[in-house]
Amino acid sequence: MALAPLFAMAARNLGRHPRRTGLTVTAIAVGLAALIFLWGFSDGLHSNLVRNLQDTIVGSIDIHPKGFFQRPEITKGIVDPKHIENALEEAGVERWTRRLVGFALAAGPRHTSGMVLMGVEPETEGRVTTLGDKVTIGRFLQADDDYQCVIGAGSARSLGVGIGDTLVLMANDRFGTLATEEFTVVGIATGGELGIDSGMFITTVKALQEMLEIHGQVSNYTLRVPESRLEPVYSALREKLCVERFDVLRWYDMYPMIHEWIILSDGFHLVFLSVVLLIVLGGVLNTVLLSMLERTREFGILMALGVQRSQLALMVAVESLLIGIIGVVVGATLGIALVMVSARVGIDLSALVGETRGFYVDPIIRTRLDLQHLWITMLGMLLVSLLAALYPAWRATRLAPVEAIRHG
Repeated sequence: MALAPLFAMAARNLGRHPRRTGLTVTAIAVGLAALIFLWGFSDGLHSNLVRNLQDTIVGSIDIHPKGFFQRPEITKGIVDPKHIENALEEAGVERWTRRLVGFALAAGPRHTSGMVLMGVEPETEGRVTTLGDKVTIGRFLQADDDYQCVIGAGSARSLGVGIGDTLVLMANDRFGTLATEEFTVVGIATGGELGIDSGMFITTVKALQEMLEIHGQVSNYTLRVPESRLEPVYSALREKLCVERFDVLRWYDMYPMIHEWIILSDGFHLVFLSVVLLIVLGGVLNTVLLSMLERTREFGILMALGVQRSQLALMVAVESLLIGIIGVVVGATLGIALVMVSARVGIDLSALVGETRGFYVDPIIRTRLDLQHLWITMLGMLLVSLLAALYPAWRATRLAPVEAIRHG
């Protein structure tokens, strides 16, 4: 039996009960649209979080001396920066900056607090992160600054300082001797991000090098590359740099909990997809099985006229597949439209969960269409539609022509 007549016959059979067929198609379409939208929202949220984390402070890849990330020590410096910069050039990395990281005690008029020191190069930091945009009170650092600093709003409140006030910074230099220096506050970051709002002391690399007696040394190189180039660049740098001397870490190597949360969230969506598929399986199975049972006498006549049992089973399968195709087309169209509209308009989370910037998430999330997730969902629906036809098709092949003709 040719496919065209088979599809025509299947469409006619489904049209005998338009209400039942319509309800089944609607269930598939609504379930698929909901899944596409939910996955689009989740992908948009993940993309926003990862982008903001990298743009704000982390970057895409960091290069440290061996073991520095686990135990930051000011004596573990990069003494041959030219070697790393040559490797960056060969790997095609254009956006990078140098930093000097350590720990210190900051003393203000009201309080003292342990701080994470981060020396940056203002002229290149803006090519990698948006750290300067977080400073809304005062200004960010400039290349010619001499012992000026930027701190978070939480640290400013705790230490009791404002723009123009001075802080005394105490830290061990490379000889282990206590070094102290006064820094003038020129900027306060008010974004509220965790790690920046409290406990972060940002100044220039030059000022820290002078204070700690480590002229010419930095502790790490921070890179920003597109997501599509993250793995190739990472592999290239691992090959070019001696792994016994340097650690090359991707953002999720440094912050594995965020990466694991994204994986867990995707796993939740797969569980939700499985539940929806089970519901769809029951609905399609009910429709096709009822349609087959109502046409038992018709099937008996067809077999008496010479139609093979395999052809009857194929016709039942085509009916189920046709229901799935219509439902998937309608559902995918609706779901993609919802994702596109939400991507343009955005979904405001602040009304539901309050302030979100502390977790590197914008208050307005724009959905994102991931083609891999879209195909997984659509193919899952079509596969379930075919699976729903197995039992009715098997029942059709077990019919005896004479008994089937007498049926009903």
